[in-house]
Amino acid sequence: MNEPEDPGGTPKRSKIVRKRGAKECGPEVGGGEDDFIPFFKPGYLRLYPEHCTNTDFKVFVESQDRQVKLGNKSPVYLNHIFTSEVKGVVALHRVNANKIAVVFKQYNTANNFITNTEFLTKHNLKAHIPAAQIEKTGIIRYVPTNISNKELYTKLSSIYEIISVRRFMKKVGQSTVGLETVSITFLSNVLPDNIQYDLFSFRVFEYVPPLQQCFRCFKFNHPAKICNSKQRCSICAGEHNYRDCDKKEILCCVNCNGPHLAISKTCPIKVKKILEKKGNITYASVANTIKTSDFPSLPAQSSSFVKTQPISQNVNKLNKHVNNVNKTVPEPNLNQTQLKAQIANNKNILMAMVQTLVELGNKTDNEPVTTLFIKDLLLKICHNNG
Repeated sequence: MNEPEDPGGTPKRSKIVRKRGAKECGPEVGGGEDDFIPFFKPGYLRLYPEHCTNTDFKVFVESQDRQVKLGNKSPVYLNHIFTSEVKGVVALHRVNANKIAVVFKQYNTANNFITNTEFLTKHNLKAHIPAAQIEKTGIIRYVPTNISNKELYTKLSSIYEIISVRRFMKKVGQSTVGLETVSITFLSNVLPDNIQYDLFSFRVFEYVPPLQQCFRCFKFNHPAKICNSKQRCSICAGEHNYRDCDKKEILCCVNCNGPHLAISKTCPIKVKKILEKKGNITYASVANTIKTSDFPSLPAQSSSFVKTQPISQNVNKLNKHVNNVNKTVPEPNLNQTQLKAQIANNKNILMAMVQTLVELGNKTDNEPVTTLFIKDLLLKICHNNG
């Protein structure tokens, strides 16, 4: 279903409700609006746990006054106040104009700094541990909407402590309805494979947050409130607000100059950013990456020989090709038609290629997919099949 778009904002879509309201929801079973309020661990303060595997313990610090750009302060000033008044600091880094990162080597000194209200009040600062340092969010699917977030928090059990439960929501007309997808935040750097609801086990998938787009300049990965760029029009790309645009019949994207709104889901730049964020790769891109020229020429053999030929010999030839050895394999020159025919007749290589495509399609980590990565994966599968 096509989602309606507002020229001055993001497309309307399903999202996680971010409202930090009361910690308690309505009845534990129902499906009413109160049941969908995100539920957080009561009294939770983000601190580094004792079992934390971090090597550096970062704390983000910024001024309580939004007009004060702490990241642009003099290094001399910052060094002075943090080395003379705070124990355990080993490094200071600029995060952006508003924020710096204070680095500790011990989790307890980082936690002590978070609770050092005397220092923070004196310099009008606020400090927090970045969520990515100690928390990980996953999603579970097919959760009945008559189960409230509070009940899920109460009954779900995991090898890692659960910090919050949020249900994905969708705008339908003038009302908001809950979906069957729920996000779970864990006090851990990694996700569990599964999470239990009494005897029932839910598989946990990694949550990929939606791509953030600025409503001011319409670039990506930052909000409008910290944007220092000029106001741009999401309709014609001019330097004005879209409400003041007098060229609404001429569409021009700020990012790619294409004939569409800057917030359009069809923008190739936006599509690329979304794929990079998700770490996904389509079968089409895999097919474009694997070319016939990536494989060494195969000798013409009878069908009986192909069936009995050890796969290790083909692996050796592939290794020579992948490592770019400046030697020519003494194989007859074949045109592409002959090469494709010989690959199609070799069931071992065909099966390895199919398994490689399946592995790439099921890939869930963030390791970049390059030609070399695909070749290494193909060689590994060939070796295992041998």
